[in-house]
Amino acid sequence: MKQHVQVLSLQASTPETLSIRANDESILSFAQRETHRRKEHLIDAIKRSLRALKNDSFAPQITFVTAPELYWNIPWSSVRNVQELRQLEAFYRRAIQQQVRQIVDAFAVKQWGRLVLLPGTIALLTPSKKNPQRYESLNYVVAGNNFGKRPLWGAPYISLWPKRNTALIDYMGLSAQQAVEINNELIIFDPETASPELFDDDPPLVFVYQLSDTLSVDVYELSTATAKHQRGCRLWPLFENSLIPYVPFGVDICADVGLGRLDELREPEVKLDFLIATGQPIPAGLELPPSVQYLVRNDGRTGLSPDGTLRSQCEVWTVVEGKTRSVLPTRLITESVWLHQFQVH
Repeated sequence: MKQHVQVLSLQASTPETLSIRANDESILSFAQRETHRRKEHLIDAIKRSLRALKNDSFAPQITFVTAPELYWNIPWSSVRNVQELRQLEAFYRRAIQQQVRQIVDAFAVKQWGRLVLLPGTIALLTPSKKNPQRYESLNYVVAGNNFGKRPLWGAPYISLWPKRNTALIDYMGLSAQQAVEINNELIIFDPETASPELFDDDPPLVFVYQLSDTLSVDVYELSTATAKHQRGCRLWPLFENSLIPYVPFGVDICADVGLGRLDELREPEVKLDFLIATGQPIPAGLELPPSVQYLVRNDGRTGLSPDGTLRSQCEVWTVVEGKTRSVLPTRLITESVWLHQFQVH
């Protein structure tokens, strides 16, 4: 059965901000101010877009809303010490789920239609369990919808999809270097000139980030986080991706594109794959799971495509026999939202 699918892609440069942290402002006040602004910006962008489409003839069965990777993050150069880093971790874990639920609650299904939110990612650093001298990245999408079941207390259920492979840009403050961990020591290397022997025995890769003038952190390249879905008061394994019939969807975050991780999805036969990214181009011929029909990419800003042309990096690729083939036409419906419409069968 064919389903009319509509995607609203918010174009935004991340993790830049319109304002900076004041000298006398706490890190939590700055983060609270910025996450609230971004929530309101996303609500306003969705409402304006849906109003502009009120009389559109396409009549979608479902509308997905996307924002780019790191949408909720303040610049890492704002963090001055380890204490602030810990405060920010605790704040992000709680606050972004609250912000996403508030976005969901702003769109009653009878008025706005069925919406699935994939509103960018939040990246945070947490101490590694295997080595307290290092950090592990948690960079994930908090997904929600306005039509699914709700618990007795009424708050929307959410699902979490984490990124597996950390990239240099994820925690870019002032600078970043690459290293390997051997016998608990870090050996920094240049990817262009490093000796192959350095990687014998497959040592853990580590990024050394200079977040600010006063804070440096060492972060493992590989994250061990897995997908979760809320059931009752707890988060359980598996990402809920089969919210409507015939349109199971998957999520890739930037460098994870093509990994699949189908065992973390409620429905592994994905037809629609979403790439939430910043700085991750897509070439023709990229291999994806064979069930995928479209790859929806939100890379935030305008930039150069693989063929050298300057265009929006919010786009939809057709996927044929497990490989990306061509980019569908799209149109800008507000100054920052791109519209994609297509049929999934």
